[in-house]
Amino acid sequence: MAKEKKGSGIQQAAGLIRYFDEESEDAIQISKGMIYAACIIFSVGIYLANHGVWSWMWSTLGL
Repeated sequence: MAKEKKGSGIQQAAGLIRYFDEESEDAIQISKGMIYAACIIFSVGIYLANHGVWSWMWSTLGL
């Protein structure tokens, strides 16, 4: 039967919690609204591509 190490899991997790708990002032801040907008724009683009709108637009422009 293997011996269990006592207390090693808590100490390792505490270091990660301390590391990720701090927020840098230099980091890029992304709001919830920006995430929602990006998802909606991406979804509309995929929808239009699946229904042939992109290929129709490129053919009418002559590209």
